[in-house]
Parts: sequence; C-alpha cells; structure tokens
Amino acid sequence: MYISIIMALILGALALLFVLYPLFRSRPVEIARSDAQAIPGEGASVQERELAARGALQEVELDFQLGNIAEPDYRALRERYMRRALVSLKSRYEHEQALDDEIEEQLRKMKEQENDDAVQ
Repeated sequence: MYISIIMALILGALALLFVLYPLFRSRPVEIARSDAQAIPGEGASVQERELAARGALQEVELDFQLGNIAEPDYRALRERYMRRALVSLKSRYEHEQALDDEIEEQLRKMKEQENDDAVQ
C-alpha cells in the first residue's frame, strides 16, 4: 500500500516538474525558425516581404512580452526585422513611384496625340 502511494507521489512530482520546467529554465528560448523561413527571399513580391517582416516583428514582440526572449536578443531581432520592413517599404515606394512616372508619361503621350488629332 505504501509503495503505491510513494509511486503516485513520484509520478506526480515528475509530471509537475515536466509542466513547470519551461517557467524556470535559466536561458531564453531560441527562435525556432531561421531567417530564411521568416522573411521571403528576393523571388518573393515586395508585398510578401513586407508582410513577412511585419509578422516577424509582431512575433518577436509577443515572444518578448511572454518572456521567451531576453532583452538583448529582443533588441537585436527587433532591429533586424525593422530594417527588413523598412527596406521592403522603401522598395514598395520606389516601385509605386516608377508606376506613377509611367502613368504620367502615358497620359502626356495621349494628350499630345489628342492635340495632334485636333489640329488635323
């Protein structure tokens, strides 16, 4: 009878240790995904890269708030993902500017053609 109680206590203690271990470990949890998985490569669209960078920023922020990442790691990751998000935003802006310039050129050509047709 005492053996079954002792076994139950030992199993209960082991189960409790297993459940509480993540709360008391001394080193922070490493980010499981690599940068290649977090942010799409050059083949991805500008919008995909921007969304992925924003998502990675949100994920790092959440991990830090949950205590899964130490502050120095958080700051380094946040800075890296912030840079990537800014590069994506800049790329999108430049792409939009190029499209605007092309539209303006097409409009100018259409107006010139209309003026030439009106003169004839």
